[in-house]
Formats: sequence, C-alpha cells, structure tokens
Amino acid sequence: MKKSRDLVAELMALSSRAQVRARLAATGDTLTLSQAQQLSAHMQTLADAPVPVRLGIVRTYTTDLLDPWLDFEAALQGLAADVYHAPYGMTVQEATPGSGLVRHEPDVTVLMLRFEDLDPESGLPLASFDAAQRQALADRVCQRIVGLAGQFRDVIPGHILVSLLPDVRRPGLGGFDTMSDSGEAAWRHAAKSRIATMLQESVPSATLLDLDESLAEIGRAQFFDRRFWYTARFPFSPLAARDIARRIVAVAAVRKLPRAKVIVLDADNTLWGGIIGEDGMQGIGLGPDYPGNCFVEFQRRLLDFQQRGFILAMCSKNNPQDALEVLRSHPHQVLRETHFAAMRINWEPKPQNLRSLAEELNLGLESFIFVDDSHHECMAVRTELPQVEVIQTPSRAVDIPACLDLVARLEILSLTAEDREKTQMYVQERKRKELATVSGDRASYLASLEMRLSVCIDDAGPLARLAQLTQKTNQFNLTTRRYDEAEVSARIASPEWIVAHFSLADIFGDSGVVGLAMIAVAGQEATLDTLLMSCRVIGREAESAFLDALLRELRTRGVDRLYAEYLPTRKNQLVENFLPEHRFVEQGDGRWLRDLGLPIDGPEVRPIVVDLRAGSQQH
Repeated sequence: MKKSRDLVAELMALSSRAQVRARLAATGDTLTLSQAQQLSAHMQTLADAPVPVRLGIVRTYTTDLLDPWLDFEAALQGLAADVYHAPYGMTVQEATPGSGLVRHEPDVTVLMLRFEDLDPESGLPLASFDAAQRQALADRVCQRIVGLAGQFRDVIPGHILVSLLPDVRRPGLGGFDTMSDSGEAAWRHAAKSRIATMLQESVPSATLLDLDESLAEIGRAQFFDRRFWYTARFPFSPLAARDIARRIVAVAAVRKLPRAKVIVLDADNTLWGGIIGEDGMQGIGLGPDYPGNCFVEFQRRLLDFQQRGFILAMCSKNNPQDALEVLRSHPHQVLRETHFAAMRINWEPKPQNLRSLAEELNLGLESFIFVDDSHHECMAVRTELPQVEVIQTPSRAVDIPACLDLVARLEILSLTAEDREKTQMYVQERKRKELATVSGDRASYLASLEMRLSVCIDDAGPLARLAQLTQKTNQFNLTTRRYDEAEVSARIASPEWIVAHFSLADIFGDSGVVGLAMIAVAGQEATLDTLLMSCRVIGREAESAFLDALLRELRTRGVDRLYAEYLPTRKNQLVENFLPEHRFVEQGDGRWLRDLGLPIDGPEVRPIVVDLRAGSQQH
C-alpha cells in the first residue's frame, strides 16, 4: 500500500500528462478508484486545456460505475469526457430522433449489450440445440445487433462501438466445450466475427469493441465482480472497468486528438540490447535467448504498427556504418533498412534530427511518437519539442515488447490499402527526389515521371480512406472540415453532392487514393465544401489537374458558377493562394467564385494523363 501511495505522490509531482502516461506505462502497479480520481483532478490543472469529448453509452446492463474510470483515462489523454448513459434497457427508444442520446450529439457511442438480453434463447445451454437451431439463433442475434447499430447510425454522429459482454458463467460443457460442435465459446466467437463483418459492410463508422480481448488480458477471475453483478447488474471489477474505459477513450483520442503518423526509434538499447559501437555485432543483445529475444519481439511488434499504417523512422546517435551493418547483416534483425521511411544516424542533437525528419517526410511534429531508452534524450525532446509524444522504454528488457501497446494514438479505426503500403510510398518519394536532382529543370522532371491521374466520382469503394483523408490531412486542405465514414457515405449517396477522389501513379509506383473533393450542387451553382490532397504528392501539379477535371465535370452538368472558401489554420498556409492562382475571384464575404465560362486548362498544360470515371453510385 505504501508503494502505491509513493507512486501516486510521484505522479502528482509530474508536470505534464505525457510524463504521467509514460510513468504509468512503465509500472505494473494498479490504481484504486480514489487514486484515479485524485490523479484526474491533478491532470485537469496541467498546461493545455483538455479537449472536450462527448461519450454516449446505451446499455442492457448497469454501466454508470465506469464514469470515474472514463474521466481518468480521458484526463490521461488530455480529454475531458462528458458521458451520457441512456436509461437502463432503453436501447431501441434511444435510436429515435429527439432522444437524450441524439440531443447529446456524441463523438463516440458505445452499445454495451448482452446476447441474452437481445434473444433470451442465447442464455440457454447451447448443447441442447441442434445445428439448425444454433444457426437460426446466430442469424437472429447478429441481425438484431447490426440492425440496432444501423438504427443508431441513422440518427447520431460520431463513431459507434458495439460491445458484447462475455458470459459471466464458465462454458456449460466445461473443459470439453472447445472439443464439442455445440460448444458455447465457438458459437459466441463465430457470432462476434460475423457481427464485425456485417458492421464493416453495412454500418459506416461502426466497429466491434471486443471485450473478450480485455477478458483474456485480465483473466476471468479478475475481470468480473460477481458481488456487483448479482446485486446491481454491474459486471466489472475495477481492473476491468479501467481497461474497458481505456479502450473506449482510445477511440475518442483517435477521433479528437492530432493523428500519430510516425514512430521514431532510437537504436542502441531500444532496437537491440547494448551499444553497437562498443559491443560489436556479436555482442549486442539480439537473438533467440534472453535478453535478445525481448528486442526481437519488440521489432516484430513494430512491424505490427507499420501494418496499421504508421511509418517507422530512426533517430540514433551512432556511427552510420555501425548501425547500418546491424540493419543489413545481423541474422536476427527483424527491421531492415527498407522498413524505415527515413533515418538520421549521426551525432547531432535529437530534437534537431526530429525537425529534419519532419521536413523530409513533410509531416508535422505533432504526428511524431519518439521512442528512446535514454532519460536524458527523452527529456531533451520533451523540453524542446513538446508537441512530440515521448515514450521512454522500460528499464527491464522483458517489459519492452509491450511498451507501445497502450499508446492510445497508435490505435486505428479503419485500415486501407494505402496504410499498408505507406512506407513503400515514402521510399518511392525518395527516388522521385533523387530523379529531380538530375533532371535539370522542373518541367523535364515532371515529364519524366509519366504521371497518370485517375479521378473517380461517387464511388463508395474506398470509403474508409476518404473519411481518413478528411481526418488526417492538414497542410493541403482548403477548409480542414472533418467527416466520418457515415457522413461521407451519405454525401456519396445524395444527388445534391459530388464526391470525387483521385489516385496518382508514375514510373515509381501508385500513390493510392490521395485527393478528395466534395461539392454541393444546387442548379447552376455549386459550392466546394472540401478540397484536400495528401502531402505525399505535393509538388507534382496533381491538384491543378484534379481541379480542372472537376470543373469540366461541373460544366457538363450545367453548372456555371463554383463557390469556394479558404479557412486558414495554423497548418494550411500552403493553400492560402490556391484559389486566386486558379482563377477564383474574391467576393468580399469570405467566398471565392470561379466562373466556369472562363477557359479550363487542358491536358496539354501539364504532363499528366487524366482518366475520369463514374462510381457505382453516380446520380
């Protein structure tokens, strides 16, 4: 108990939320509810006002006791949670216009459900059902849950999380459950997988919050509190309540906080044990035995994050040839040179190197997560670059593999083809820059790329990517309006909107979907609500070719006036002159007008072949 009190006192003395997060991540100690509330109050006093976030909970069991843990986890991330709990058991009623939930306008809504509450037969022993009955039960339950999520999708904004409470009881067939074709665990798992697939296919911006993952992490005996369950219908122990609150708040953090995009890694004592310049290839800890196996596992975990769409970079004080030899030649090295989008291996101060990496990658430092074992280096970055999230790796090697698992900004709500190929795309961009240096003039360089721009109108195929672009693009973005999948989907389906996206390919590869425009059309007038483009393709005139294609499309639809606006932010100065440079005339009311009677540049003006096609939902 004294150790726990000492930890709280230590946390209360820290001056930033980032330091509190880092210290908590490095300790295995658990907090009591009163300690969490004490820390929540402390974190509200720290610099930078918390970002407000509205959470909605619709439940078929008691959830009110989650609130203090939601407040704590939100405060830990720099958020201030405003939580609405729908009346107990009033699920369908809350999915109607004018309900308390609808008036709350939640950023994240959590449906906290039980199979048994949606279909009482699912609470009976499944061993008593034949195969057809089990299938019919699964059909009913899945359709009801996804149908309910769809009803909420129709009336509320934000992201929807669907959670299903694990069974408080152990499987009816005991240890034989996994062997039986009528086992309960297999039936529940199959139903959950089917629900996840159905949500992805039919309910935009809705995902499954898998409480079984939390159960496995904590253990059944520690997950449930049967006293509260049987007396108050609240199932969770404090340990489970905090873990579930953390998972909910992580989704809110992804939606409300600046997106993390880059994981910048130290090398010595971070990617491997020891110092390569002193210990040599044979002496560093990297291999199948302890402690080297911890670093191998950490590198594998970093590959997982790369597959989520985060790019990896290296920032190491080292002789370049020493570090590169490990990347290229060590038999147990998992991360090779090609896994890193950029590297700074030198003896310069790390804050300086991080600025240089941000410039090369054309990304803001607020999108960086810096990982290092050195307290000195971590403090230097925290002090000079407070916008960078800093993670100091644990002192024990066994704790290193999981040290990034609880970083909220490394969670994702969708996964696109572009996410999986992001590092390769940065490698391609490096090759383009090399070509630019030997091509002489800019026109020759652009022509040598042999660019092909593919424009698609009203195509919901890459819906997750389109929503992602609105949420992540800051620099080349006229209005920086943010939309989720449901909102983008509604506009694609509406005859009053044109939603167009483009991809760009050249001799080095395909950049994937990198640009988006959303235009409201009303008779002969149209308004450009959104025009954005990924920073990966800036400088190749793709934005001008895209706009020209849109202007021609509008002209064919009888539109003769296109209005637009530029809403300046701290990050989008790049486009402050875009409208006047493309023949838009300022109107004096904050809007700009493009007369479609004026000439529109043709393909002869720039070396880009443009292909325009209609999506399946074009009106």
